[in-house]
Amino acid sequence: MSGTYLASAMAFVVALTAVESEASAAGCGFRHKFTRSDEQGATSVKVFEGDLVATLGNIRPLLFITSLKVNTDGTKISYHKDDVTGRRCASDPSATPCGINNIRNAYRNSARPTSDFTAVRDAGFPEIKTWKVLSSDIIEKNAVTKQPCITSDGYLVSMTADVAVAGGFTRVGDCDQSKWIDALSMPAVVLPKATTSTPSQFNAHGIRKRSTVVAFSRSATNRVVAGIVGDFGPANEIGEANIAMNRQLNGLPESDLPKHRQDAIDRFQAGRTAVLLFPGNDMILARPISGARISEAGGAALEKFGGAQKVYDCIRSEVDATF
Repeated sequence: MSGTYLASAMAFVVALTAVESEASAAGCGFRHKFTRSDEQGATSVKVFEGDLVATLGNIRPLLFITSLKVNTDGTKISYHKDDVTGRRCASDPSATPCGINNIRNAYRNSARPTSDFTAVRDAGFPEIKTWKVLSSDIIEKNAVTKQPCITSDGYLVSMTADVAVAGGFTRVGDCDQSKWIDALSMPAVVLPKATTSTPSQFNAHGIRKRSTVVAFSRSATNRVVAGIVGDFGPANEIGEANIAMNRQLNGLPESDLPKHRQDAIDRFQAGRTAVLLFPGNDMILARPISGARISEAGGAALEKFGGAQKVYDCIRSEVDATF
C-alpha cells in the first residue's frame, strides 16, 4: 500500500470523525422517491431522496439500503478459461490459476450452461459462435483476432462500464486489463443499467458513471467506505458492489483477495449496507481513477454533507430505525 493511499485514507477518517454535534442533529429530509427491483425481481429496494444540500451545490443526494453482493468485473482474476465455475481452488486449494467468478456471469444469457463456453473454447473461439455466448460488454474482444482477450496465464480480460484512465475507450481491443476500473483496488457500486422497458431513475436524478458514493455498514460496526459508480448490471438487480468496497465494509485487510468464487461470497459479501449517492457533474470523479482519489473525493463530499454521524442519525430517524 502506497504512502499516498495511507495519507488519503487517514484524511477520509478525519473527515468522517470531524462532525459537529449541531450538524449531526440536523435532518436530511430523506423521502421515498422510487423503487427498484432486486434479486432478479424477487425483492424490491426503496430509494430515498434528501433535501437540497447547499454546501454541495444544491444537489439532492439519494440513498438506498440493501444487502450487497460481490461484483468481480474489472479485475484480472474474475474469469479463467479453464476454471469456468470458479470452483477449482475450492476443491483443490493448491490449484493455480483459479477464477473467482462463474463464466456464465459474463454471458449474453446467464441462464445458459457453462458447456456453451467450453464448446467455443475447445473450438478455438470462432468469432460468431463465441460472441453469441459471451457478452462483449463484459469480456474484451481482441481488436486483431476478434477472439476474447486472454492473458498469458489464461484469464479473460474483464471490462467495466467505464474506464479508469483518460483515453481508455479508444484502447478497447488492446487487451490491457489496467484501463478498466479494478474491482480489487477501486471501491465501486454497480447500478442497474437502463433498458427500453426499464429506464434508469438514477440517471434521471443525475447519477452517472464515476459519480461519488459513500457506503455505510450497519451501526454495529460503523464502517464507512468511499466509492464511485463503477459499473452497470441487470435492470432487476441493485445490490452489488465490487470486491474492494465489500472488503472494506467487512473490515478485511487490503491485501486480502478472494481465493475462489465461494470464498468471495462467504467472506467478502457485505451485509445490509446503506449507499449514499451524490448526483451532478461536480460529483463525477475525473480520471485517472485510483483507490486514493476515490477516498479523497468521498471524504470531501461526506464532510460537506455533514459527516458520517449525520448520515447514521438521518437513516435511523427517517429511513430505518434498526439500521
